[in-house]
Amino acid sequence: MKDAGSKKVFGFFGPAWLINYVMAGNSGGNRPGEGTYGDWAVSEPPIGFFWGGTWVLANRDTKVKDGVAELIEWITLDSSDTGLQYYWANGTLFGPGGTKDSVASGTVMKRSDGRLDFLGGQDMFDVFVPAGEFASGKNLTQSDETINNIWRDQVREYTAGNKSRAKAIADFKQNVADTLAIPF
Repeated sequence: MKDAGSKKVFGFFGPAWLINYVMAGNSGGNRPGEGTYGDWAVSEPPIGFFWGGTWVLANRDTKVKDGVAELIEWITLDSSDTGLQYYWANGTLFGPGGTKDSVASGTVMKRSDGRLDFLGGQDMFDVFVPAGEFASGKNLTQSDETINNIWRDQVREYTAGNKSRAKAIADFKQNVADTLAIPF
């Protein structure tokens, strides 16, 4: 991410949080011109995806149900300029200069300034709003994280040169079958 390896990296696939919470801090700089900071951009993915989500839970036995309901509404449904999602999208939750981030509400992102110096001034929301159309929980299962872990293990083995591509794929399929009794 900071262009320190022996091979050039074309790009990374990942969720929206990859930008601010992984790439920016590993770019070798804090402002354009330092490391690769400012050299990145977001593009439309070849296929839509989403990776989990953020959850908020409440105790059903709380003594302050109205207050809890108001807080959850402010976090999840309030798309006004004083709702959490607006503050979060614009990096203003704790005042100006905070981290701008993708939020669940396309309505909020359409009204927000998603320009980042890290992305060379690109407005990330111009990509994330239409990409949000692909977010769906239809295929979620209780086995997703287990399968993801098995996949990552095999990808690491392949990229480290410990296995061929074919062997990593075969081992992935076999590990899923053995662990979850899901045949390929």
